[in-house]
Amino acid sequence: MDRIDGKYLKELREMQGLSIRELAEKIYVSKSSVQRWEQYVVPENADILNKLSEVFGISVEDMRKQSAEKYGVEHLKDMVAEEDDGLTPDERAAAKFGIKGLGIAAAVLCAALVLVVLILIFL
Repeated sequence: MDRIDGKYLKELREMQGLSIRELAEKIYVSKSSVQRWEQYVVPENADILNKLSEVFGISVEDMRKQSAEKYGVEHLKDMVAEEDDGLTPDERAAAKFGIKGLGIAAAVLCAALVLVVLILIFL
């Protein structure tokens, strides 16, 4: 299945005279989501694709076809590979937070250890 290229999404948005914020509001997502999609690919999420279809007045299949015709699909493989790691967005966020959480926990533990050592030295 062809993915919708971000360049094509940007082109559609600009042809409609919409800002990134306006498009985001129309499809109920964050501005940063639309910015990210315009740099890479539109996610294969039925709700998002259907909302985009309504906003632009083009069927999802036509968007896919036109995107593939204009921008090809070969260059999307690397971008899709980065995005399709088998995790849902929530799982991906949890994994990122988990890694950051470990870093924070390690920093707190080191600070506590330094504090204990300083207390022992000055007692």
